[in-house]
Amino acid sequence: ACSLIFESLIILDKSGAYQPDIASWKISDDHLTYTFTLKDGIKFSDGTPLTADDVYFTYATIAHPDYDGPRAYAVSDMVGYEDYHSGKTQTFEGIKVIDPKTISFTFAEGKASPANIECFVYGILSKEHYKFEKWEDFVALNQDPLGSGVMKFEAFAPKEYIKMLRNENYWDTNNGAKIGGLYFLEVPDETLISALQTEQIDFAQVSASQDNLKSLNELTNVHSVNYVGNGYTFMCFNCKKPTLSDKRVRQALMYALNRKDFIKIQYGEGIAELGMAPISPVSWAFPKEGLNPYDFDMDKAGKLMDEAGWKMGSDGFRYKDGQKFSINWLVYTDAPWPGKLSSMAADTWKQLGVDLKIEIMDFNTVSDKTMDAAPEDRDFDIYTMGFSLSVDPDPTGALFDDNASEKGGFNASGYRNDAAMELVRKGKTEFDTKKRAEIYKEWAKIMNDEIPHAIVAYRSEIWGINNKIKGMDLGTYQDFTTLIKKITVEAPKK
Repeated sequence: ACSLIFESLIILDKSGAYQPDIASWKISDDHLTYTFTLKDGIKFSDGTPLTADDVYFTYATIAHPDYDGPRAYAVSDMVGYEDYHSGKTQTFEGIKVIDPKTISFTFAEGKASPANIECFVYGILSKEHYKFEKWEDFVALNQDPLGSGVMKFEAFAPKEYIKMLRNENYWDTNNGAKIGGLYFLEVPDETLISALQTEQIDFAQVSASQDNLKSLNELTNVHSVNYVGNGYTFMCFNCKKPTLSDKRVRQALMYALNRKDFIKIQYGEGIAELGMAPISPVSWAFPKEGLNPYDFDMDKAGKLMDEAGWKMGSDGFRYKDGQKFSINWLVYTDAPWPGKLSSMAADTWKQLGVDLKIEIMDFNTVSDKTMDAAPEDRDFDIYTMGFSLSVDPDPTGALFDDNASEKGGFNASGYRNDAAMELVRKGKTEFDTKKRAEIYKEWAKIMNDEIPHAIVAYRSEIWGINNKIKGMDLGTYQDFTTLIKKITVEAPKK
């Protein structure tokens, strides 16, 4: 929804390459400075012009001393970030407004990276609309968004709907939205297909399963789209917990979980494949060989637990130094697959001697207890989620960056590995794609062995789209928000 209201400096095309959105750019010979030139006539939906000052405000806000979200990586490698983020200076040295249409971003020495272009995918805020003295005043404006996009915010009701209308002031008069607006509705996953059939909704992403794909294909008023997603589902282990700090324990839990059966039951043939590394199989950096699939093997699992010092007790549970092997798993109910996976684990892990407690809650509560909690407050053992990846395989903004282990970061595992991070740093600064691919393949093998996050599956993404909707040519690198200017609604035939 945000990418309909806000526009960014750059945008992805269908092939996964970045193109200008509201600005073109040039990169200095040393790959450290990116200079963007805004297109002519850009304005926010309230009619005020969008200038380089608004771009500066947007990125300086991500660097604000009170910002504790997961997007700090977009600015943290730029010159002067630490001084600005600490409050030592009031000016972000690495970002310079050259004139109303031109702005430059300079990364610190040694921070040149082909992945840096992805720092410029964030929507540009209006400096005037979002100006604030106290951080909480800025946060409050999340409920009154204002951008330059083809849609403008109209109304919302929590857990019910978001209403957007076409931005009639859209600056590109020849290339605005053709539809009058959008409703985002909160529809339970189990009723999405019936809502498509009865035309209560026009399009929806449904849970990836063979049954859902078959049901969509049986509808006469709806067509389906099925493509490989750029992401995965995962289990995060809290590696700071004594029960899970030893990689042999994490490996044992993987061997004792029949993920192939889970994929067959939950998704069906051709809808998902076994996850083995934290890189999407559509990526040029995905390792095609040398990864452990952790095929279901209770004997291996038991031996690894023994090696780690967790011995089977007479009561059927494992103990080490008098401590029972007891772990909790936070499971959200907003989608069916976490419950299915955890229930399968409850069966086989019990045979392994694991005392597993499954805690049921909604997605937001899981987030609050994991990624959004301060590291010292992360009182969980395992949680399960899905994760969408950037096009570039660099993981420093994802689950595996040491810097992302703080509050608001995606790395709630607490896992740190100097050798792995050294590979990540090498990969981020290497401009030869073939060499980068080899670096990331080596890194992926470490992650496959250490498994702080167990990659459960690579899923297809399945959409049901009403036949009257035209121009929604979805794919791995293009969602409907990217295509919004091409989408039309065919008038009913008389």
